[in-house]
This record gives sequence, structure tokens and C-alpha cells, in this order.
Amino acid sequence: MKKLILINLKMYLNSQSEVDNYLENIKNEKNHIIIFPQVHYLEKFIKNGFVTGSQNISVYPSGPHTGEISAASIKDLGASYTLIGHSEIRQNKNEDDQINQKIKIALNNNLKVVLCIGEDIESYNQNKTKEIIKNQILKALKDVNEEIIISYEPVWAIGTGNTPTNDEIKDIVNYIKSLFSYNIKVLYGGSVSETNIATLNQIQNLDGFLIGKAGAIPNALKKIIEVTQK
Repeated sequence: MKKLILINLKMYLNSQSEVDNYLENIKNEKNHIIIFPQVHYLEKFIKNGFVTGSQNISVYPSGPHTGEISAASIKDLGASYTLIGHSEIRQNKNEDDQINQKIKIALNNNLKVVLCIGEDIESYNQNKTKEIIKNQILKALKDVNEEIIISYEPVWAIGTGNTPTNDEIKDIVNYIKSLFSYNIKVLYGGSVSETNIATLNQIQNLDGFLIGKAGAIPNALKKIIEVTQK
């Protein structure tokens, strides 16, 4: 079954020439992926026919907030999605208490929300994964009635080359889906690569992947697409 493939480009491409080269190499894959570039490159991807999203949005809808990026401006550029709650932002900006408000602002601006959740290594070792992600979901989605997408990303797996077992991911995905009244789409993220995608793609209840570094490497991305779009 074909999977959703979301690419979080983070800060891997840092010049116009890098972006242009990347676009040239993946131009035939635009119907298979959703791209989340740095915000100043969003328009370039959109003009080249890609479905896009932002890596984050501001907790403020507008006003005197230097350095912030509003949901309204992201939508106005032509993006369709936004990531909210990625662990790197949760950690670096201590934003746990802002996630619920960000989701509401995104939905009010007709952006589709991808909510990132996941446990740290201590919680994983203590078998508290389900407790942690349930609390994250309940807090993030308080008074939210619209449908969203969930990306399960164990903090300890991001960028480390380590992943949970397929059985562990399958169990967590089933648990997440059991918390919702609708058929929510659940993705997996955390060290997804061209070398492990065939194994991860065997998880039947998984709706797709949120990919970081491997998604910024055209040949790796093409391999991932080849495996997941059969």
C-alpha cells in the first residue's frame, strides 16, 4: 500500500544553488512527497509544483513579534501543511505549553496539522511510552475537533540511527489510533533511511513516514519512494 512520505528538510539545504540542485534531482518525485523546507525556500518548492508545509508556526496570529512566522503568512505563500511539536523545537524552545494554541491557529488558517509526539530514552527504558504520548496528545488536542495527522517520533531515535522494532512501532501506532474517534493517519519518524525503509515499510498499520536527513539526499529519497509507493 502506498504511504504518505513527508520530508522535513530542517537546515540541510542552505543556499539557492543547493536548493536548485535538489529540486532538479527530485523533480519527478513531486507527486509522491510533501516537502517541509526552510520557510524562505517555501515559494521555490511551491512554484516547482510540490505540496509543501512549514516546519513550525508562531503561537501568535499576528502583531509585534520579531522573528516569528505566522500561520496566515505560511498559508498565503501557498503551503498546505505545518509540523507542530517536533522534538527539536520542544527541546530548543521549551514550547510544550504552546502546542495546543499553535494547532488551533494552524487549523483556523486552513493548514493541515502534523503533530509530532514521542518519548525520550528514559521513558522508553521505563516502559512509559504510552503514558507519555497519551499525555502529549491530550494536552496538544484539548478542545480541538478537526482531524489532524500524528507523527510518532521517539526522541531517542531522531538522528541516532536507532529505531524501535517493527512490533514496538506497530503496537504504539495501534495505541495512538485507539485514542481517536476517527481513522487518524499515523506516521513514523526517527532515523528512517534508505537502508531500513524496506523493513519499516512492512508495518501494516502505518500510514507513512516523516523523514529527516535521508530526505535531503536525492538518491536516498528515491529509494525510499520506490519502496513505499508499490
